[in-house]
Amino acid sequence: MEQVKRIASALILLPPLVFFLLHASPVFFLLLVLIVIGLSLREYFHLLQHVHLSVCTYVTCLAAFALPIMAHLGEARWLSITLFLSMVALTISAMLIASHAAHFFPMLVYSVFGVLFIGWTLSHLILLRLLPAGPWYMLFLCAVVWVGDSVAMYVGKSLGHYKMAPAISPGKTWEGAIGCIIGGVCTAVVSAGFWLPHLVLWQWIVLGLCISLAAQLSDLAESMLKRYAGVKDSGGLIPGHGGMLDRIDSLLFAAPTLVYALYVLLPAPSL
Repeated sequence: MEQVKRIASALILLPPLVFFLLHASPVFFLLLVLIVIGLSLREYFHLLQHVHLSVCTYVTCLAAFALPIMAHLGEARWLSITLFLSMVALTISAMLIASHAAHFFPMLVYSVFGVLFIGWTLSHLILLRLLPAGPWYMLFLCAVVWVGDSVAMYVGKSLGHYKMAPAISPGKTWEGAIGCIIGGVCTAVVSAGFWLPHLVLWQWIVLGLCISLAAQLSDLAESMLKRYAGVKDSGGLIPGHGGMLDRIDSLLFAAPTLVYALYVLLPAPSL
């Protein structure tokens, strides 16, 4: 039944999402990213409440929202400036809000982590979308991540034997991880031939490999957060898929990885 829900949700959400990725204006795409960040932060705060941890809620939200907005307005250089100012604001906020000296550092750490793990990482979707071939890079990223995730799940269930990180995510296996890499690289090679013809074969392979590795690490990071909070899913927003964080967890590290890999692999005019 759970698998039927996953497939049904994917079939309903995928076509409009692909259309939106390809045709939405930069402003509407920014609004989508802000909505995703807002829903993800809501789940993040809820997870922390399970273990009675507090954060600088309002400043964390403002910082996480400011990052994609500044990425949209001023590109990568403003993202770094905004991140620095966010760290300063969070430090001051934690000093003022914490009721006891022992609460200051944990409050600051979990606030900063929320901004970095959700706001900063997802801001790279804005940077990616603003590139000359941005919509196609977005589609490429999503295809590699989602196909890799699906292959990892099915290979892990059918062939998985060696646990990757049983203390963090008992269901993940090394066989599934290898399947994710193979599926991601194959998807990159097949899709880039149509969507990114200005790249060459070795670049397709490198990008597919980097995205697949980053996606798995990102997935484990979110699993570590859920394990710490003692919950199975971050929420119940999407039937069969859990919460927003469960759906986008692999993109959190994969998006910055693709952006910076493109900066390294390609000269600026070719981006």
